[in-house]
Amino acid sequence: MHFSNSVILRALAVIFSLLLFTSCDNNSFRGPDFSQVPDPVSIRGLEADTLANGILIYTFREGNPMNPELPGLTARDQGFMRYSIWFNAGRGNVRDSSYEGGFMEPVFTDFLRREIGNGVPIFTGSYFNFLVTGMLPGSKDEDGEFNTDGEFRVALVPPSVSGVSDTLRYDIELFEILD
Repeated sequence: MHFSNSVILRALAVIFSLLLFTSCDNNSFRGPDFSQVPDPVSIRGLEADTLANGILIYTFREGNPMNPELPGLTARDQGFMRYSIWFNAGRGNVRDSSYEGGFMEPVFTDFLRREIGNGVPIFTGSYFNFLVTGMLPGSKDEDGEFNTDGEFRVALVPPSVSGVSDTLRYDIELFEILD
């Protein structure tokens, strides 16, 4: 009786293993879905601010000009933003984006930890805080919906800073800084 139970358990283990391995072919992992990421905005005609480390920052849209008393973003803040990161200065594939999976709403962001949502890391380096510091938020309408008047920056990060083989492009749109 003991022998037959052992044989049955081994047979079940073999069957389970075969099912597991046959269901894991090369086509089953699709990777992240970046199909809804908007194209990079044009920076033609914009003047860049150059940081000491060689990062170029273009301000595509200023933050909320109607409330000059709003503080700028600091590395210790949390807020809501949208972002996309491209290889090859925006001419290559998407590296990371808050639009992943077709998510179109601004995402909660912990800027100090470089995380969105519930601890999902932003695929970036420690230089990220240089890209967002001082950004001005947008405002909300009377229904509590985000307006699109938050600051929008484009940053080009050279390989000497990013550690990858080509220039990374960041499109970053800040909506709100949380208290």
